[in-house]
Amino acid sequence: RRALLTIAIETSCDDTSVAVLEAATCPKHGHTSAVLHFHKKVTSNNTSFQGVHPIVSLYSHQENLAVLLDEALLHLPLNGASTRRIPDFVSVTRGPGMRSNLFTGVDTAKGLAVAWQRDLVGVHHMQAHALTARLVKALQNSHEQGPASIEPPHGAPVPAKIRIEPEFPFLSVLASGGHTLLTHSASLTEHKVLASTTDIAVGECLDKIARSVLPPDLLQTASSTMYGPLLEKFAFSEAPMVNLDKNTLEPKIEEQPVLGTQQGHPHQPVRAEYRLEDTTAGKYLSIYGTRYEYVVPKNNEEGLKQNTTKWGWSFNQPLSKAAGGLKSKSMEMSFSGLLTAVERVVQFKGDISTGKITKTERMTEDISIEERRDMAREAMRAAFTHVASRVVLGLQQDRIQKPASTHVATVVMAGGVAANSFFRFILASVLCAKGYSDVKMVFPPASLCTDNAAMIAWAGFEMYQAGYSDPRTIRAIRKWPLDQLLSPPSD
Repeated sequence: RRALLTIAIETSCDDTSVAVLEAATCPKHGHTSAVLHFHKKVTSNNTSFQGVHPIVSLYSHQENLAVLLDEALLHLPLNGASTRRIPDFVSVTRGPGMRSNLFTGVDTAKGLAVAWQRDLVGVHHMQAHALTARLVKALQNSHEQGPASIEPPHGAPVPAKIRIEPEFPFLSVLASGGHTLLTHSASLTEHKVLASTTDIAVGECLDKIARSVLPPDLLQTASSTMYGPLLEKFAFSEAPMVNLDKNTLEPKIEEQPVLGTQQGHPHQPVRAEYRLEDTTAGKYLSIYGTRYEYVVPKNNEEGLKQNTTKWGWSFNQPLSKAAGGLKSKSMEMSFSGLLTAVERVVQFKGDISTGKITKTERMTEDISIEERRDMAREAMRAAFTHVASRVVLGLQQDRIQKPASTHVATVVMAGGVAANSFFRFILASVLCAKGYSDVKMVFPPASLCTDNAAMIAWAGFEMYQAGYSDPRTIRAIRKWPLDQLLSPPSD
């Protein structure tokens, strides 16, 4: 199979991103390799709104997408001495996301497909997140096997079995500011949703908690509205927090690490900064077990005691008490109650003797840095153990409902929240405590956990290679359930 080249566009939210990806299957090993020739994104400046502003983000897409495409075209592989190859197809995020933002990318992608007379692939944003680990493995294959692996020799036999790791089936934890899903990924197009949030996403929950918990001066000087990563940094940094860069009116431009090309050397990897963390839960804990002070409680009663802090307040795992505790093992997630609990702790004093919140209000400036750090840690602990408990339930269901030969042995993390190191530690701890220490945990690098065009390019490649493409008449889809991947709703 010859190498396929695609240019990809991502505009689902506040990130404008473009990538140029080339991928092929190596006839010698059966592995798929990929080269990222270009990858860059611009994030709209929403800091004055302390959250994503739809109009500001839309304007940023309209202003920056064409500029990024201009730059990307200069990185298309050479086709001979003086011309560049035209991509075999155009990939673009079709949904879910903000409708107007999506249309900016979709309409531009249609124009490119028409101008080049190439196929169009409309990508599901969450499917792309779920496949990100496979992208990283393909990038690693190219770097480790050398540039020849991307372009099979003429006449080389096509391998009987094409291998892309992690292989299906696996569980996917898709955690971001807009989505929180646990899915069973059986194949490229089969992603069954096992559990999802009934209210807000875990990323949105942590962002809003950060606005309440972080010191006001730290929030005012934040250079991004991604407060979740700032919350993690604040929670586990004992050194005094240093003010971040002052806000500017310009959007944030981020040039991604690239496994790409050099002029005159179409397939020469120049950087290898993408690394896939791929290890069992037990091994992960053996490496990072002393990083955080957390022990999985043996039962609910022990957990309630463990949650109580010296400040007179506690954050319990969401749904642990709902419906008399019956929902503690339901395949659903909820984060709005945790957010409310944190906001109440910030507003009212705690009673150390009872471990409960009083009706006495307190001034924001009266909350010490130490207590704020404990709030950040405990809030994240409650949120992450909640998600991890659903992963365990998903594994238990899989063991009961499916034959041993098809049991899931891998959990893939994806989405912006997956970059949180404490989240990874909590998941490994819970898996080990519940008897799943041999389950493999797969984490993409932080640079590919957040929204990006590289994952759109890869999902487009996998879909196109499997025979899928879309007509020029497609429209952006604001809400698109992942389990309706091949039969999208008319949005």
